[in-house]
Amino acid sequence: MPHRHAWAVIAFFLLGGLELAATPQFARQYQLDCSYCHVAPPRLNERGLAFLANGYRFEGIRPMPSHSTVPVAVWNTFDVEARHSADFTKGFPGRVEILSSGPIGGRGAAYFIEWRALSLSVGGNGHLVNRSGRFEDLFVRIPVSSSSGLSLTAGQFRALNQIDVSQRLGLSEPLAFSSSLPSATAASSSRLTSLRAFSPSGRQPAVRLEYQQRTDRSPGDGWFAGVTLPLAGELTIPFTDAASFELEGRLKGVFVEAFRRSGTNTFGAHAFAGDDRRLASLAVTRDLTPRFMIMAAAGRFWAPTSADMRFSVGGEYTVSRALAAGIRYDDRTAPNTPAAVLLYGNVHLPFGPAAFRQALRLQIEQRVQRRGHTTALALSHVF
Repeated sequence: MPHRHAWAVIAFFLLGGLELAATPQFARQYQLDCSYCHVAPPRLNERGLAFLANGYRFEGIRPMPSHSTVPVAVWNTFDVEARHSADFTKGFPGRVEILSSGPIGGRGAAYFIEWRALSLSVGGNGHLVNRSGRFEDLFVRIPVSSSSGLSLTAGQFRALNQIDVSQRLGLSEPLAFSSSLPSATAASSSRLTSLRAFSPSGRQPAVRLEYQQRTDRSPGDGWFAGVTLPLAGELTIPFTDAASFELEGRLKGVFVEAFRRSGTNTFGAHAFAGDDRRLASLAVTRDLTPRFMIMAAAGRFWAPTSADMRFSVGGEYTVSRALAAGIRYDDRTAPNTPAAVLLYGNVHLPFGPAAFRQALRLQIEQRVQRRGHTTALALSHVF
């Protein structure tokens, strides 16, 4: 085994031993079941969105002082991917992820850390890509003042705020948010060149100034407007060359968005401009019934050598607290990019006493696409 892969494998087994010592901090602190904040984990309900908007604070609910906990959760996942057109199947430990989040002080500030000690995925050539040591998220959010509605976020995070794709039930991100615009100029290395690319759901070091005009109904409701300045780079604790620490002192461009949220329903628009590339998109989420929601997004993307439209439309049905399923259609107008239909299911099974709450999660996704049928499965233990 190459030396650079050894750290990732060691981390997988060592961190697995934390199972006896760590639990999700909010479940222990507040003695609440997952369904209190989630429609179907990880997708948030209205209470969960209000908790998030309040800087990880419940209004009117205090944590149980007798159940203090280390503010850490650990997420282990084993992945299986079968590419039918290539006639191969791979099974591998996909992640060991350490998460920590919570309030800072008493003025609404908060932090969020999501670090992948182990991060393996299947590349386009069918080989495993080892990006262990990268931060999925690493940021602080600080209110500028208690009355202005302004807040400042700094660190590494996703530019798109209206729809947080990390709360998706399926394994893949909607194409309208994840498909990237490459940089018009090459950097000193291929890795830094790739990090100059921009997508609305892509993570990068950045600073965001956001305004919220709240309503009286919920802290998570209201009009939102934000400006994000993304930088080329990636913050990591590098274990491999594919996850080296990079931070380039140049802006990718400017990302702006405005949207309205009422409960779990949203509608809004976002745009990006930088170098010779830009995009403009509309997005909406809507609960048609208490169990059935839809999402739709469409955008126009311009790059130096091409321009096309990108679409994502889907729906999700919550069968029960433990089971949800969905379907999504992804398409773009660029040549040689066939449309895809994705069918997925999400099973979430919490277990253990309230003071030691854990969960098993199974995600299954079938991609139906011309010359690209793929079946993916992820089995996770979160504690």
